Formats: sequence, C-alpha cells, structure tokens
Amino acid sequence: MEETTPSSKDTRATIKVCLHRKCCQNGAEDIYRNLKEGLTKEEALVLPVYECFGFCTDGPNIAINDNIVKGIRPFTVVELVRRELDNPSCKADGLGSKSIDELDSILDDIEKL
Repeated sequence: MEETTPSSKDTRATIKVCLHRKCCQNGAEDIYRNLKEGLTKEEALVLPVYECFGFCTDGPNIAINDNIVKGIRPFTVVELVRRELDNPSCKADGLGSKSIDELDSILDDIEKL
C-alpha cells in the first residue's frame, strides 16, 4: 500500500497538487501524473489535494513543502520541482498563509481595538 501522508521522521519533500475543478481544467491531472511518474519515492511524496489553494486564476498550482507555485505546466513540472528542492526560493504564498495585503488589513483591524 502506498504511503499517503508523511511520517514525523520523513525527510522527503511533500508536493501537493491542486486537483480542484478549475486547476483540472488547466491540466492539473497531467501535472499530478507527471510528478508521480517523474519523481522517485525517495525524492518526494506527491499528494493530490481537492481543496482549492485560492489562486485559481494563476493555476494550475502545486505546493512544494507548502510553498505555492502557480502557473505550472505539465512538461516542465518535474524539472521545476527538482530545481526548487535543490535551491529553495522564498515564496510569498503558502498554504495556510495570508497575503501581505490581507495581513495589513488584519493589523489595521487590531489597531482599532
């Protein structure tokens, strides 16, 4: 049986592929398949995610260790993930994160209290 969640000792990267309807219309299923076939089990755990990441207009989207990468193309996704794993970049968006604009608004609301 294939592992579906990382264990606490697992050091592999976790790649989540948005398979929400809009991303699927833009090729997300091909991205998921290419990652499953192109990355070894030692490199990364590739997981399907059916809840929207919130960046539909920029999709299809994946999350590499919870950092969202937008506008992915099936034919380049494996190389992109390997580059990102070798040299992680700083991402502005992450799963469970808020954009800077949203945080500014939240801070403004807190200051009014």
